[in-house]
Amino acid sequence: MGLALVLALGGTAWAADPWRAVARVASLEDRALLERVRGQSSDLPVVLEAEAGLAMDAGPDGAWREAERTALRRDARAVLWFTREGARLRVSVAAPRTGHLFVRTARVEGAPETLTWSVGAEALALAVRSALRAVDAGEPLGEVVAPPPPPPALPPPEVATPLAEPVNEAFLQVGLHAALDGYHPGGQQGLSVGLGWAGQRLHLRAQVLASLPVHLRDAYTDIRLTQGSALAWADVPFLEAGHWLATVGLGAGVAGFWRRTEARAAEVEPAPSRWLAAFVVGPAVRVRWRRFAAAFALEATLSGEVLLGRPRLGYSVDGDFVLREDGAPVRPRLGVGMVIFP
Repeated sequence: MGLALVLALGGTAWAADPWRAVARVASLEDRALLERVRGQSSDLPVVLEAEAGLAMDAGPDGAWREAERTALRRDARAVLWFTREGARLRVSVAAPRTGHLFVRTARVEGAPETLTWSVGAEALALAVRSALRAVDAGEPLGEVVAPPPPPPALPPPEVATPLAEPVNEAFLQVGLHAALDGYHPGGQQGLSVGLGWAGQRLHLRAQVLASLPVHLRDAYTDIRLTQGSALAWADVPFLEAGHWLATVGLGAGVAGFWRRTEARAAEVEPAPSRWLAAFVVGPAVRVRWRRFAAAFALEATLSGEVLLGRPRLGYSVDGDFVLREDGAPVRPRLGVGMVIFP
């Protein structure tokens, strides 16, 4: 009957689920002490693991905070470490889940595994065994140094937060533009209208630029010049901060020129009015500010256009061409306006 009772109690202990304790070892003596603790605690359902590293007291937040972090990282119910102070050796056993800290000190002299050292080491190992046994029973020894952490809360449901710049949406752009074209001292000014699509990594846009007509007058002729262009752009975002978005891109298209000439001298015969076209290509940098409404943004654009095949204005004298206005091969353009997201 007594043997059966012993076997039943022993079977209950053997069936207990093992749990983890971590020992911080910072020296060869710490490793020797850990082996003594393992020997004294071999009958407990504890998996005692070593973690090499600096002493617990070397952490910037103190030994207790370091023990909390170690327990969380290693999923341990107890963390222990040794501290040498002259001839005295202190062992600390922390149970972060309940906020308890158990501390014992013994006189341990000599080198590890000598007789004088072994006496003090065995005393500390027995103290650690008592602390681990109390943790296993759910009643940790020592003082309460920190309140137990609250149980983990369920993560809040994900709420979609609007981005500074939503992706995959169409937009309409309307604004004003001005460029130095080399034909007129004041350049050209006019209206710009565009339709586009904004993705996460690519923005596409089709744009039409219309300019007010200008008069190029001299003593012989009055040339009325009207310009416009149709461009396609591909832009890539490179900076996003808060409500600001900056993109850089490349555009290409066709620029159209409508020329009408009136003679201002009797000896001049004006050429017939005609359309001329040139190929346009160039880069652009855009900065967008989207602050007050999700469907509205302000945008500024700085671009540089290279014209291939631009018209040259002049006279034909005795079969020879005399240049009057050549136009700029590269013209900078500034645009401002608004972007509407329907």
